[in-house]
Amino acid sequence: MTFRILIVDDEPAIHEVMHMYLKRFLDDFELLIASNGQEAIDKASRLIDNGMFPDIVLMDMKMPSMDGIECTRKLIELGIKNIHLLTAYFDPDTAKHAAEVGAKGVMKKSEGFVTVARKVADMIRGTKDPTSKTNSN
Repeated sequence: MTFRILIVDDEPAIHEVMHMYLKRFLDDFELLIASNGQEAIDKASRLIDNGMFPDIVLMDMKMPSMDGIECTRKLIELGIKNIHLLTAYFDPDTAKHAAEVGAKGVMKKSEGFVTVARKVADMIRGTKDPTSKTNSN
């Protein structure tokens, strides 16, 4: 079974580092990359049109043109349920606001990407129904 992980971050290095670390913990995954909120919405919409959902979305907070909170809100409206903010800028108000729009949690980049990758792998192994071809979150 292939897990679909959508990373929304305007820093290309984040995509590369997360891919490298995710390979340590997952054998079969597809990394979907979006550099901004609109690109994330477009990719997610195409997946949904094909009857698939990302198993998890990692959402940067600070991006040009659409921040992570707004993008999360729009992805939730599309039916995507497993969204976690991945941010260097963390405060309790941000976490509260993220939860209000539907984010499941906040992961801090300061934890280190190997730790984040391990958490992602653990979460999606527990949320994916092996017989499902659509969103099981």
